[in-house]
Amino acid sequence: MTSAVSGLSAALFRDEPEEYVVTAALGSNRDICFASKNGTDASVEIIVSGNNTPLSISDSGTKITINSATNSGGVATSTAAQIVAAFNADAEAAALFTARLPPGSTGTGVTGAMSETTAADGVAETGLACTDSGDGRTFQAAAGSRYWDDGEALTVYIDGVKATSGFTVNYLQGKVTFDSDQTGKTITVDCVRRSLLAFQKVFGMFEGKLKISGKEIDTSSVDDDGWGSSLIGSRSWELTAGTFFYDGGIPITALAVKYLWKFYSVLSTVPLCIGWGTITSIDNMTANPNEAQKQTITVKGAGELFME
Repeated sequence: MTSAVSGLSAALFRDEPEEYVVTAALGSNRDICFASKNGTDASVEIIVSGNNTPLSISDSGTKITINSATNSGGVATSTAAQIVAAFNADAEAAALFTARLPPGSTGTGVTGAMSETTAADGVAETGLACTDSGDGRTFQAAAGSRYWDDGEALTVYIDGVKATSGFTVNYLQGKVTFDSDQTGKTITVDCVRRSLLAFQKVFGMFEGKLKISGKEIDTSSVDDDGWGSSLIGSRSWELTAGTFFYDGGIPITALAVKYLWKFYSVLSTVPLCIGWGTITSIDNMTANPNEAQKQTITVKGAGELFME
C-alpha cells in the first residue's frame, strides 16, 4: 500500500554535517551559524565592549573573537548580516569557519554578545524540560529543542532522579514515553540535539514527489471467500525532486551519507516534515543552450519521517 503526494513544490534543507557553533536561538533575525573547517579545535566569541567601537575580527590561534560595533552608550549595533560579512571577509576567521545566517533569516537583528563557544557536533543540553502531552506518560521538548541525536548519550530524569528503565525515547520528535503514569512529575533530559540554526538550504525543488509506503504482508486465507487480505508492516519514505543547478549542485561525496533533511512547502514558514535519509542518486541533465541545467535527486529515508 502506498500513499504519495505528487507535484510537491518545496525547499530542501540539510543539517550541517560539520561541527559548528550557533548563537543561543535569539530569534528576530539575530542568529548566526559558524560551520567549522577545523573540527572541534576552533572556537568563536562575540564581545560587546566600549563606546563607539567599530566592528572588528581578531584571532588567537584557533579562537576567533568578534568585537561588535557599539554606540555612544556601549550598546551593540552590529547586525547578524554585518557580522557574517565581516567574518567571512577576514582571512584568518574564514580559514577556521564559514559564517552564515540560519534558513529564513534576513540578518537585520543585532546579535549582541556570545561567550566563547567551541565547535561541536550538535548542541549539548543539560536539564532540558519536557512537557506532559496530557496523558501523564508522554513528555516532549518544546519546538526548537527537539531532533535529539540518537548517536549521542541521553539521560532521562524524573524529579531530578536518573531513570534507567521504564521508558522509550523518540529522538527525532524529542519525546519520552513512560510505561507508567508520571503526572505531576518534572521530566528533564540531558542530550545532544541538532540545531535548526545550523540547517542549510540545499535548493528549491520542483516536480517533487514524496512517497510514503508500507510493506504489505499477505494474510489471505480460505476464510476470505476468495478475497485477498493484508496487514501493513514496516513503513518507508522516499523523496524524488528536480532542481535547477549552476555549479554542479550536491557533490558526489554526499552520496550514501546519512543527513537530517527538512522540507518546507513554498511560501510556508511551517515545516512540512523532517527525517534522516541518504541521497541514493543524482541525475545531472545537460540542457541545450536555451534551457537551464537541471538535476534530479532521490533521498531515501533511514527511519521515521516526522510530519510537523
